[in-house]
Amino acid sequence: MNDAQAASDHVDSGAGGVKDGEGQGRARESSSGREPLVVMVGRPNSGKSSLFNAVTGSSARVGNFPGVTVDVLESEARLADGTKIELADLPGLYTIDPNADAATDEGVAAKFITDARNDGRPVVLMQVLDATHLGLHLRLTTELARLELPLVVAVSQVDLLKDAHRAINIQALEAALGATVVAVSARSASAKADVLSAIERCLKEPSPPRTDFDPVLTADGAIRVKGGAEGRAATERLDGVLLHPLAGPVLFVLLMASLFAAVFLISDPVTTVLDGLIARARAAVESRVGTNLVASFISDGLLGGAGTVLAFLPQIVVLTLAMELLDASGYLARGAFLVDRLLRLMGLSGRSFLPLLMSHACAVPAISATRIVRDPKERLTAILVLPLMTCSARIPTYALVVSTFFFSASAFRKAAIFVVLYFAGLASGLVASLILRRTAVRGRSLPLVLEMPGYRMPQPTVVARQAWRAASRFLREVGTTIVVASAVLWAVLTLPSPWATATATESATMTATAQAPRPTPIEKSVAASVGRALEPVTKPLGFDWRINVGLIGSFGARELMVGTLGIIFGIDDAGADPAPLSERLRSARGPSGAPLYPTRTGLALLAFFVVACQCMSTVAAIRRETRSLRWPAFVLAYTYAAAYVLALVVHGVAGAMGL
Repeated sequence: MNDAQAASDHVDSGAGGVKDGEGQGRARESSSGREPLVVMVGRPNSGKSSLFNAVTGSSARVGNFPGVTVDVLESEARLADGTKIELADLPGLYTIDPNADAATDEGVAAKFITDARNDGRPVVLMQVLDATHLGLHLRLTTELARLELPLVVAVSQVDLLKDAHRAINIQALEAALGATVVAVSARSASAKADVLSAIERCLKEPSPPRTDFDPVLTADGAIRVKGGAEGRAATERLDGVLLHPLAGPVLFVLLMASLFAAVFLISDPVTTVLDGLIARARAAVESRVGTNLVASFISDGLLGGAGTVLAFLPQIVVLTLAMELLDASGYLARGAFLVDRLLRLMGLSGRSFLPLLMSHACAVPAISATRIVRDPKERLTAILVLPLMTCSARIPTYALVVSTFFFSASAFRKAAIFVVLYFAGLASGLVASLILRRTAVRGRSLPLVLEMPGYRMPQPTVVARQAWRAASRFLREVGTTIVVASAVLWAVLTLPSPWATATATESATMTATAQAPRPTPIEKSVAASVGRALEPVTKPLGFDWRINVGLIGSFGARELMVGTLGIIFGIDDAGADPAPLSERLRSARGPSGAPLYPTRTGLALLAFFVVACQCMSTVAAIRRETRSLRWPAFVLAYTYAAAYVLALVVHGVAGAMGL
């Protein structure tokens, strides 16, 4: 398996589950036990994971979007006669192909079933079919039947079938398939008992299903029409508006804009409360330990890292809730359809639109959201370009640079600069995606296959479980990495360097026109030594050691660029009020009296910040999703190289224009 494939098959399953890269091993590990294994399979949107939740109480991912279930989840249950069984929920798939790419949903499912058959324990296949698309789903049944394993067919979403004034003849379907058939609705209180009863019947009289049935004819013979079709007509009327070539995209953009506005309106107050708790904890540390290195490490290193984690947490929870609601309602699949053609230009597909959209708020939850992408190469491409999107954390640095170097510009001109910066992020993502799909992530993309689900009300318990699971996973796997990285960054910015040089000469570069910044401990830190060592490299961009240290500090979080520069220039609370820092940067002069930071330096800094991956949280998320150090290192290497080249070009062009 290559690295591009590995990026998609190591995905956490949450409570009660395993990673899909490990799912095959679980079947082998259980050979010492004789409990029957029930393998749940089905096409995307079949209601399989909803039924798995209903039977086991697990928090499996539930969605109406292809590839949403990318985990192999396992849980246990007991039949009415006391028999203990193990249930495995495989990823949604369209075919069982033993020759499929091992990193795709089909490859994972085929390997899991093969290993289970060789395990020596009783195995039952349980296919979940969508009653509203019976003929289409029975095509997968023909492949499952050829495996010659006992088969239970659970026809789900019969409530939607009833709303469309149709009914299913279970006896006719059972006779045609030669398998145990049960009609269920995951929303029904009897769903668990109905499914377990069907499994018990199949285990008592195991027999391979028939293989000589025709999917279309079988579906036509099993479905009966009972009166009108108001439910179907209502869905078609809604789709006529939401999927309209002109109105559809406009409504989609408006809905997504409203969604993200709501996300910030809800998450910002929560983040403020959490920041207050962290501030109290810092004050408590100082009162007990005093003001020394130990207190600084606990307060700024550990609690600072914890504060960064908690700052992301409300966004992740609210975004997860919002996307789950859209997903469960049936609209998310339609959004993918609307933007698929546009994203094809980037070498991606409609499946990637959600992560790309979320990355404009924060790349960390966006990287986790790439699990909905079924194609492993497309998923890896999306992960690698998400850091290029303009997230909200870049705004403080943009505001500082714009207010410093364009302080006399009109409000309209400043707003235009921000718009250009946003589109620069999108453009860089487009270019990077096109290049990556032809180089590091070369390969043919899977086509977008969509089954438009019916519109329905989301299940609050399922949505809440997924939000809890996303928050737990973030705290457990990304949060710990962020705290460790924050502690390391504290050491770099705080501990004195053995190579530290005197600051008097550097302070003298400030002429009388601007008060020299008072010396601060950061000027003798390891970061300052690194910043000075980098000056020969960054000088062509107009960056001195101070800006270099600011960039190092911003790796903790992009918005820390402002606070780090404030510390260097002896300005307190620059993050809260950047105006004094802006004035200090603008008035700083070199030995010749020329501005130390001319306009072209500001433009080069903006260009660098647009492209460079200045965020340890993003790197931690990439590491978690790819289960590899190679791809985080690759992201850092290519974004910093591109940022350097772009900043160099901007600095040179601006100089040629006399800025």
